[in-house]
Amino acid sequence: MNEDLRSNNRRVGIHSTGIVLYPNQRFLRCRPTVCALLIYLSTPLCSESRSMPSAPSASKISVRETLDILDGPFRNVATGIAQDMYAFWLGSGISFGRVDGLKQIISRVMEFLRGQVDPANPNCPYNAALRRALGLAPLSADEWARVDLNADFAAWPDQASIVARLTNNYARLLDITVAGKDDDYLLWDGVGVPATFANPAIEPDVEHLCMGILVLEGAASSIATANWDGLVEKAIDELTGGIPKLVVCVRAEDLRKPGLTGQIIKFHGCAVLAVAEQGVYRPFLVGRYSQINRWAAAPENQAVIGRLLDIAVSKPTIMMGLSAQDSNIQAFFAKAEAVMQWPWPGDRPSFVFSGEQVGVDQEGLLKNVYPQTYTAVTRDQINERSLIKAYANPLLLALVFSVIADKMQVMVATVEGAIDPAARATLQQGVLALRDHLATLDNGDRLQFVRKFVDHASRTMTMFRDGAAGGAPRRYNPLTSLPLHLIAEDQALPSSGLPEIAVFAGLLGIGLRDGTWTLAESDPADPASGAVKVATASASTKLVLAANGRSAIRLQQNGHIDDNEDAVLIYSGEKPPPMPRSPRSSPGRTGVLGLREVSIYDLLQHATSALDLMQQFRSEAAI
Repeated sequence: MNEDLRSNNRRVGIHSTGIVLYPNQRFLRCRPTVCALLIYLSTPLCSESRSMPSAPSASKISVRETLDILDGPFRNVATGIAQDMYAFWLGSGISFGRVDGLKQIISRVMEFLRGQVDPANPNCPYNAALRRALGLAPLSADEWARVDLNADFAAWPDQASIVARLTNNYARLLDITVAGKDDDYLLWDGVGVPATFANPAIEPDVEHLCMGILVLEGAASSIATANWDGLVEKAIDELTGGIPKLVVCVRAEDLRKPGLTGQIIKFHGCAVLAVAEQGVYRPFLVGRYSQINRWAAAPENQAVIGRLLDIAVSKPTIMMGLSAQDSNIQAFFAKAEAVMQWPWPGDRPSFVFSGEQVGVDQEGLLKNVYPQTYTAVTRDQINERSLIKAYANPLLLALVFSVIADKMQVMVATVEGAIDPAARATLQQGVLALRDHLATLDNGDRLQFVRKFVDHASRTMTMFRDGAAGGAPRRYNPLTSLPLHLIAEDQALPSSGLPEIAVFAGLLGIGLRDGTWTLAESDPADPASGAVKVATASASTKLVLAANGRSAIRLQQNGHIDDNEDAVLIYSGEKPPPMPRSPRSSPGRTGVLGLREVSIYDLLQHATSALDLMQQFRSEAAI
């Protein structure tokens, strides 16, 4: 292994003020998509400062405030993620509220044992196991006196304190054996793995859906997780309509599966696979103390550990919802450091945590990975630069917006046309303004927000590409499936129409920022609804996007546009010959502006400044 493993072909320099593209670059291969930043827009953009506000708590921070962090002290991290440089290490925190946490699991196991105690049997194996479990707490004499085997564990007066003490001993609790039962009896039956972690009724949350979007955008090809649930996988299935995009690896043989867009290594096992194929995957569910201690030395784990080691030394780490308290995780990163050290300080933080503060176990990990530089002098600085003070929920959503906006800025920089560098920089700022506006629309129900975002984005994309809105549920279509630094490498980009759509996004953002207009979202259930509505002081106008003439004709045939309506049909490419009039159109003058057609490509061939471009756009669109 050497430093070359850590370097990508970085041809795009990204800064908080925009993107500078170096000359003589080729273009990227991408699927023809329309950026989700063009849709789901309903309120005016507030005038907001780009300066960093006082830091809110990790649980209260908004998506918009999280974007400020990504644009500020963690700009290099955001760029690195967009370039697929970082590996995501996920813990149970990202599934909080979807599957049971440690305290719930501990309570369930304690009640599982208590409920099977036979008071008449002095040698009851469940009583013996329960006493061993209570011994891990441990209990005082008074607390032992209050133990009531006839009452549910939840009703015990000391239940909360017992659970709290067992939290750091959960692995030893699960390692307790019951006479005549399998070694993993408490893990499989006591915890209730099939019903708790493999329940098909459990739906993905914001974190899982955003993680899936990042995978599809080419920004998260390497994921490692200690989680048993299959919610990231389920989220990607939902986003793609079941099209395989993620390789799930639990055991060595899984590493030989054909490669897809992303890979998730479930190094503590997978409950979904364990239920489906108990004989194959159940032994790989790691949760017991003896398993954790044996994990690094177990022959059956060596190939997976080798792959993880490869990732750990070649990609910086971002941890979300992972406390890193398990000894095998600590030892693993210490081993990775011995193979190949990460420098401090480097061009970007090599280890980043998402949360309120750097935890005790996370600090221990930093000591192991920076053994020479993590000292009394540097400790506070390293901790500060290793912590994004936002939980995974707002952070992942902010990363989705950040990655998409960064890609659009590159497209603005590469678009064919006469506009000068200053105009491109202004349009890039417009993209950021549109991104920030979208982030302000989060009303607190982030799951609904994300699902709506996906639905609107997919509808807009299919209308743009195919001239048809499609039916729900709609699949998510990434802006590109390639990471940021490869966007300039595919020669198919100019013909995709995406650079012109990125310019259009910049124009929308400039208009928002300057107060020229406000935007309102479309109604995906209404075929006649466009991509977005632009409202000025005098009128509200529907905007519809089309990649080419074929898409425009199909938009008309499918009832998405009409000749006589007050709407603007925006072509990304050259404007084709005049469209045939709709058979439903009324003859003669109606007093209505009627459908206007504007080509972003044509505008770009004549305008040199951002002001010229905006004036020509507004003139042709009659906005």
